[in-house]
Order: sequence, then C-alpha cells, then structure tokens
Amino acid sequence: MASFAVCPYYGCNEDICDVGCGYISSHDASQISRYCLADYQACPKMIELVDRAVGEPARHPDLSTQIQKNRLDFISGEAGIAVGLTVSGLATLIYAFQKFGLLGETIYFSGGLILMLSIMLMIVGLFAIKKLPIRGMMFIGSGLLWLSLLAMDLLPAAGIGTSPGKIALSGYLYIWGMFCLFPLQSAVRVSFFCRLFFGLLASYLLLMATAPLLSAPLPLALLLTGVSAGVVGMSAGLRYLLQQGGAVAETAINRAGA
Repeated sequence: MASFAVCPYYGCNEDICDVGCGYISSHDASQISRYCLADYQACPKMIELVDRAVGEPARHPDLSTQIQKNRLDFISGEAGIAVGLTVSGLATLIYAFQKFGLLGETIYFSGGLILMLSIMLMIVGLFAIKKLPIRGMMFIGSGLLWLSLLAMDLLPAAGIGTSPGKIALSGYLYIWGMFCLFPLQSAVRVSFFCRLFFGLLASYLLLMATAPLLSAPLPLALLLTGVSAGVVGMSAGLRYLLQQGGAVAETAINRAGA
C-alpha cells in the first residue's frame, strides 16, 4: 500500500486523467471520494493507465514537480491533523487531572499549559482551514473551548476572576458538547480515531454539563471519561505522526534524487 493516500495523478494533467482538473461534476466527486483520496490503486482509470504503459509517475518528468507537490500538500495536511489531535488530547488530560485535583491547588502550571495548547490549536486550525475547512474549524473550536474553560472554570476555581455560575456553565458546556458531536456525522470525512476522540470529548463535556444538576457528584466518572478522551486523542495524533514520518522521508529522498 502506498505511503500517501492521494493519487499521484490527481489534478496533474487533463490529458492523462481529468479528475481534479477544472470543473468537478457529481460523478467526479464520487470518484474522488471513492478512489483518489482513499484507494487509488483500485481505480479503473489507474489500472487503465498502467495497462497503457503510462506506469509510474517518475516516467513523466513533466508531472514530477506537481506530483511531489501533491505528496507534500497531503503530508502537511496529515501533520496538521496529527499535531491538532495530540494537542487536543493533552489539553483534555490536563483539564481532567486539574478538575480531579491531581495537579495540586495551584493553577499556574496547568493553566499556562492549557493556554499554550489552546493557542497552538488555533494556529493549527488557521493553517488548515483553507484546504481542510472542517478540520480547521474543529481545531479552532477546540482551542477556543479550552481557552474559555480556563477563563470561566479553572481560574475562578483558583480564586482568580469570577465564575459565571453552575447553571450558566452547564449550558455553556452543553453547547460545546453538541459542537464536538459534529465530526461524528457520516457526511464529515474524518478518520475513525478522530471521530472516537471527539465522541469521547463530547461525552466528557456533556457529563460535566449534567453533573452540577445531579444530587450525587460524578468525579470518578468524569475523570475516566476525560482521561479516555485525552489518551485517544494523543494516541491518534502520534499514530498520524508515525505514519507520515515514512512518507516525509520517502518524499525527501525522491526530491533529492530527482
């Protein structure tokens, strides 16, 4: 299986394959979703090109520059996802540990980390929003979520600033929990691990929104849900990084030998 998922002929040359070039019809969109961005080696057009001895892209010097650009664009997009998921998972872990009291009473260390991670998430989202608007929106939203929870929950709990009140904070957490359910829709093209992370994060936020309204507190359930979401997010991000490390090395070798 190839180390990059985008077909190397995608959007390169209309004479070889016009999918991705110019106007994209509904049929083209179906082909792109099914083959170009997922399993191009099973694409009938790719098989036809191979049968016609078009062969590997390296045999076409006029396409080599565009193909390498396609690879690097895909790799940079995947790297953004990896960083975004890793940072989101780490922020979730820190918040869950702080809420449970495992990081002590002082807020300066955990608060500083959450502030830094929130800014990183928004930067990653801004870089991704042009080519991957849904993922960019997800990461920008995550950054705003942790930044706002730092200001509205963690800092007031440490005696810095004022809290909006339990009912208002519950409503606020409920809104963000519903926002995190957006990537779980079938129409949104994200990976399974990304869906799993945002699903667990939504569960964590909705559970926190419900907890103040219950007669019995749920500290252990909140901790386990938050830790689960954080671990899944970090694991998914590191998995992306490991997968794309080989692709980066291969692309650098190919460019050096071109």
